[in-house]
Amino acid sequence: MGRAFVAPKLEEQAGFVELVLPAKASYVALARTLLQDTARHSGFNSDQAAEMAVALSEAFTNVITHARTPWVTIRYAVAPLGITIEVRDDGEGFDTAVLERPYDPAAESGRGMHLIRSLMDAVECQSSSAGTVVRMTRLKEVPQREGASWRVVGKPFRTIGHIRQTIDRYKRDLGLMLGEIDPTEGDLDDIAILEQYHAADGKEAEISDRKLRIKTLEATLEILREEL
Repeated sequence: MGRAFVAPKLEEQAGFVELVLPAKASYVALARTLLQDTARHSGFNSDQAAEMAVALSEAFTNVITHARTPWVTIRYAVAPLGITIEVRDDGEGFDTAVLERPYDPAAESGRGMHLIRSLMDAVECQSSSAGTVVRMTRLKEVPQREGASWRVVGKPFRTIGHIRQTIDRYKRDLGLMLGEIDPTEGDLDDIAILEQYHAADGKEAEISDRKLRIKTLEATLEILREEL
């Protein structure tokens, strides 16, 4: 049996790399490459780094397929004992009860979460209508690792500061789409959101989506303020 392990908090890590990438398949390879390089530099061998890259790919692909969000935030937190990988999105969330079901190879879904659980030492998921975070930890030294059970966390994972930043980003996206503000020259976020908007079949739907996300996050922010 693998030894019991509680994933360390990100703020207790020795350092981290954070990416905010478009939720598109073409960016999965970039995220994988950076993770593998980070893992190897922190003492993992090539096989271990490749396994972590597979877990990351599955989490990233789930965001692309199911979250209906234009962005994904990925963080690699490095500590002497191992690496914690976070994949966060601002999508619609999902029913985390599916994580407790036994994996059925014949089923059309569930393979990705099963792979993540099999390849990592600690796995955690938080999901609500304001988004989802998948947190995965891989240790450098574990005598024998078996598939970890998903830890489902119910409380909100977002900080007030993160929500404010996301609201500001979505408001800027909306202003760009409506032509109310001009894109900043060389700003990759501005370029990416305008490319996505102009390529969309339903531009009104893109605008409505941003308005709804802003409204949802503002409501979430008010709830968190009341709890303080």
